[in-house]
Amino acid sequence: MTTLNTEPAASTKPDFEHALGVKDRSGWALFTDWCVAADHIALPAAPATLAQFISENPAALSTQRRRITTVNTVHRAAGHPAPGAADTIRRIVNTSRADRLSSLEVVASEIIPRLPTFGWPSGLFGRRDALLLLLASSGLSIEQISALHRNSIHIDGQSLIIDGINPIRLDPATYPPAVCPAAVYLRWTQILEFLDRTPSTRLLAEHLDSHTRPTSELTTEEAGTVAGGKQSGSLFTPIDRWGYTPISGSPLTPQSVASIITAHLTGASPSHPPYSRRPRHSDAPDVYEPEVFPEIVLDDGYYESGLEARRAAHTALTDVTAALDDVEDRADEILRKLLAVLDTEP
Repeated sequence: MTTLNTEPAASTKPDFEHALGVKDRSGWALFTDWCVAADHIALPAAPATLAQFISENPAALSTQRRRITTVNTVHRAAGHPAPGAADTIRRIVNTSRADRLSSLEVVASEIIPRLPTFGWPSGLFGRRDALLLLLASSGLSIEQISALHRNSIHIDGQSLIIDGINPIRLDPATYPPAVCPAAVYLRWTQILEFLDRTPSTRLLAEHLDSHTRPTSELTTEEAGTVAGGKQSGSLFTPIDRWGYTPISGSPLTPQSVASIITAHLTGASPSHPPYSRRPRHSDAPDVYEPEVFPEIVLDDGYYESGLEARRAAHTALTDVTAALDDVEDRADEILRKLLAVLDTEP
């Protein structure tokens, strides 16, 4: 006789759904149904998928925020990155942040084209500060900008992609024609790549002063991989007033990043006047030019005055030899008496 198993079947509901409340489960069900209809993956979902879901399912702002929180909760419970943490989604649900970043993009787009890219050391600072302003307008925090490494950013066409759990993409369409994210990035990486190959501040200064590229043309593979020749190290390092960077490659601190960005936004950025460098030996002209001394005119009694001075000195020093001989004799006499005293001691 066969015994039927009357116990209820084990629940096949994924564990991550237990993290949701009753109301949130309906929001998650709406999201999964929409993903099936739109041929998108619900878990893990890309930030673009969540953004499209919010756009195609209009609701009150509070409702949209709850839907995003629900999707984030499910993803975290399943061990996936939360798509709602992407900057694109944060702008949708945080209008004040979106307005602030939009204003920052406008101001940065006006400042970046005015920053110098050549001249020493102004071109060096201009290239670095342009990229700092661009990244600040992307929504990255000051701490995130300071912590960026040279392999944290890559190029896709004319767009710039900042890697992370939720990558940030800077497209040319967001900025005016005078500001190309990829071009701003490459101008700074040219400096890094040159210093990797030729760690000479003087040679770099000569390139910027002569308005020549400090590196050769980068190939597509090189441009889309890393910033410069090194695949590690900080993207931004301190630069002193003469254009020198630290050998250790220490990162630019968040305080310094904030100070630089604030100075540009408030119109108080330093001017970085040209630094005059001493010419190298190879820069000196080949033609010998003898040094010219001023002409000295001697009076008629010059030679007579010299002879008179020599005769006076000879007369004054005549008795010196005799005086020295007398001192030497007296010293010998004192020495003899001292030896005699020492010999008579018991």
